[in-house]
Amino acid sequence: MRARLAANAVIFLAGMALATPVGAHAATGEGTTYHGNGDSMRCPSGIVRIAEIQTFVQNPQPHADPQPIGSASVEVCADNETKYIDIVTRGAPDDVANNGQQGHKSGVDGTIQIHGRTAQLNANIYIPLSDADYTQCARQDDSGQDGSCKPHAQVVSFTGTWVFSLGKWATFRTGADSAGSPVVIAARVLSGPVE
Repeated sequence: MRARLAANAVIFLAGMALATPVGAHAATGEGTTYHGNGDSMRCPSGIVRIAEIQTFVQNPQPHADPQPIGSASVEVCADNETKYIDIVTRGAPDDVANNGQQGHKSGVDGTIQIHGRTAQLNANIYIPLSDADYTQCARQDDSGQDGSCKPHAQVVSFTGTWVFSLGKWATFRTGADSAGSPVVIAARVLSGPVE
């Protein structure tokens, strides 16, 4: 059997075209995010699984769609810790350019490891800046400060272990964004390709 690492398999979600674990699409198995890129490595033992990871902010309004943050998928060899990433950086990537303002990341990265029917997920969720973050800085600038207010990006780290059923989403609340809305990470494990 072979497993193909699908790092950066999906770029930042611009809308809800892909399935979310709280929607009807996920229940039917539609909208999977996995895309093999042809790079492959041989699994030393065991079977190949596909892990799908999605992160989103729950909208506090009833029946409103969640705000996607990132989505990644990767093939996993049994008992091997496998990295996944879906990160987008906006703005200057360092402290020197853009008057000292750092680039802002959004998305998710981390590792997943599978032991039999147990999965362990480690994740860093980079929550996108909201309009409220920029508005708060605008108010501070208007009140006579030197104009150096910069919105602070928010990162949430999560570690979780669960017993999975193939194809079933496991969802975990990991914190809240700057407006207090819940940030959720969801993961599911699927059967991998057979060689």
